[in-house]
Amino acid sequence: MNRILAVVKPTDTDVELLEEAGAVAAGTGVEVVVLALVSEGSEDASVDSIRQWDGFDATKTDETAETVNRFAEYLGSQILDPFGVEYLAVGERIETTRPSSKIIDVAENHDCDHVYVSNRGRSPTGKALFGDTTQSVILNFDGFVTVRTA
Repeated sequence: MNRILAVVKPTDTDVELLEEAGAVAAGTGVEVVVLALVSEGSEDASVDSIRQWDGFDATKTDETAETVNRFAEYLGSQILDPFGVEYLAVGERIETTRPSSKIIDVAENHDCDHVYVSNRGRSPTGKALFGDTTQSVILNFDGFVTVRTA
């Protein structure tokens, strides 16, 4: 195993997902890439959720990219440091409502062979209209994918 990519947003499910990735990384001695994403279009709501995350210190004057990067770093320090796991924090602003291609690109660019992603639990109609990020990652990533359902 090379590296693990853990995709996180400010939800309890994603914190639990990062804890699972940290436990596996600690047991195998690999590094974790913590990827925080903000989608253009839902950017304001996403960044507000990050800024309101308990314990995270962000100000309204921070740029979006800086806030997202610092959030990935914050979660890494809070969740992965106790495991003694090395990690790299990556924050990305994406210009599409379908982030699966960005997730796969980051995984490939950082030599990850395992992706941890949470399933947001979209309705069947929502999946038909907008697609499903988790399904797209599973079908298109050339490696292992672990999914945690919200």
